[in-house]
This record gives sequence, structure tokens and C-alpha cells, in this order.
Amino acid sequence: LPQQRLLRYCRARGIAVTAFSALGAGSYVADGGATAAESCLRDPVVVDIARRHDRTPAQVVLRWAVQRGTAVIPKSTKPERLAENLRLYDFSLSPAEMSRIGKLDRGLRFNDPAVFCEEDFNTFFPIYD
Repeated sequence: LPQQRLLRYCRARGIAVTAFSALGAGSYVADGGATAAESCLRDPVVVDIARRHDRTPAQVVLRWAVQRGTAVIPKSTKPERLAENLRLYDFSLSPAEMSRIGKLDRGLRFNDPAVFCEEDFNTFFPIYD
């Protein structure tokens, strides 16, 4: 969910944006909030760009987020993935690759406070693009 308008709004006001769940649906599969097929890490565009750069799809998605000016805090408990996630600064994506990834918006939201806050805390907090 690229949220281009929200990012534009925040930039115009000097607000830093942090990408939450920057790697997409993976952590939401176990609780039924997403399917494995919805993962951006499996998208053919991301996989193709990763292959061209000899990187993992996760590295490409994280690089895209950093290169567009958002902070990312990827979650992992595996030391090898933590190290992999740090290898974002020795390559860059071309403007065409940035555009290709930016156009992958499927309108999916896996972490929506309007849903989980109401279900878990009986409080409504809508956050939409």
C-alpha cells in the first residue's frame, strides 16, 4: 500500500513517515489477516527486479521504501535475515524500477487500526489514505 498522497502530504509538512509492515502480508498469514499469495515478496515485478540486482525480494522492497524517503523497521528474529535487511545501501533502484514497484498498489491493508482497535479495544481509529 504505497499511500502516495499520504506521503506527499507528510513531506509537504516535514513529517517523517515510517513504513509499518514494510514487507507486507507475511506476519498476517498465521492469524488469517492475509494469504501467502498476497505477499509483495511473491509479486513477479518484485521478483524480477530482485533477480536483476542479485538480491532477495525483501531487500528490493526495503530498498524501495528507503529510496522513496520512508524509514523502515523490518522485523526478524533470524540473524541471517537481520544481516540481509541491512544490505540495502550498496545498490539502488532505477527510476523505472521505483515506478514499477510503486504501481503495485492493490489497495490491501493488513494492519488497519479501524479494524483491530475496534475488535480488540472497542475503540474506533480510522486511518486511511
